[in-house]
Amino acid sequence: MRNRTLLIGTLALGLAALALLNLKPQDGAGEAPKGPLVPAAILANPKSLTVKANGRSTTVERAADGAWTVKDKFGLPVDVENRLRPLVLALQKAENLGPLTSNPKRLEKLGLADGSISVTADDGKVFTAEVGKATDDGAGLAMRLQGEAGAIRTSFNGYLEADPTNWMDSVLFNGKPEDIKAIAFTWADGQKSFARPEKGKPFGGKEGPTVEDIVNALAIMRASDAAAKGDKEAATAFAKSWTVKLELFDGSTVTAVFAKGPAGAPNEQPKLFTRVSHSDPKHVANAMAAKAEFLSQPWLSEQLPASFADFKKRVEPPPEAPAAPGAPQLGNFQGLSLPGGNGPVSAPPAAK
Repeated sequence: MRNRTLLIGTLALGLAALALLNLKPQDGAGEAPKGPLVPAAILANPKSLTVKANGRSTTVERAADGAWTVKDKFGLPVDVENRLRPLVLALQKAENLGPLTSNPKRLEKLGLADGSISVTADDGKVFTAEVGKATDDGAGLAMRLQGEAGAIRTSFNGYLEADPTNWMDSVLFNGKPEDIKAIAFTWADGQKSFARPEKGKPFGGKEGPTVEDIVNALAIMRASDAAAKGDKEAATAFAKSWTVKLELFDGSTVTAVFAKGPAGAPNEQPKLFTRVSHSDPKHVANAMAAKAEFLSQPWLSEQLPASFADFKKRVEPPPEAPAAPGAPQLGNFQGLSLPGGNGPVSAPPAAK
């Protein structure tokens, strides 16, 4: 009986020690209460934000008028809705869940050197942290605050986009096809213009369907990338350009100048440079055009005729060439010879 009591007591002590071992923070770090990852005062009035990841870096800044711009992309407007707002919200919700590890070997496996984020407030206060891989518990990404030796657990799960092109607001013009009243083309080999009879009506004539397709493609014009003003490749391309002018029912006009440049790589479509201006001097397209040259999505090259001759081919495609005399016609099996003779094909004899 005494031995049984001693055994039970030993097991109890062992289980208690195991429980304490499991509850003990790794590397001997003390547990800390949860708290905001980034001080609320910094996120309340951020002045700039820098993201580094995958060998790239992007800094966005808030101007005096409150507009955000991409410092590394000619000061173009930031895509606030799809880039800045989601990242700031993720930082506002993120919590510091306490120490993770200070073991050098474990720190190497966290990939903390692969990415970082830095937020600077109006008053000069800065939050900077290296951002690593997700922690084993799935709570969020591991981080190491600036000046700290060890890493912490966080609930931050935001995506670090460090490509400046993906941070810029790519919309040069945003409209609806039905709001476009008229369209005019100016090519090197001719001109052509078309107008709707009234709002809600399609473009008329045999060219109508082709014009509708072009209007649908130009109702929203986005840039896929931007180049510096004075870019030699763009200057060479615009030496042979064509113009499309859109007139809207509200009285405003949008003018787009297109030019084809060399392909970026083999088996790729030629680059399509685009300059967009608006009749309203305050329109964002005018401010963007003063800062950079833009490239449109490659698929737009297939939608836009680069010459009057090309436009006519789309309206009236050339007829298919007639088949050569004596060539077999699909669907005509008369006189078809089969191996073994030229006699007619007879039905198989009925089964007995």
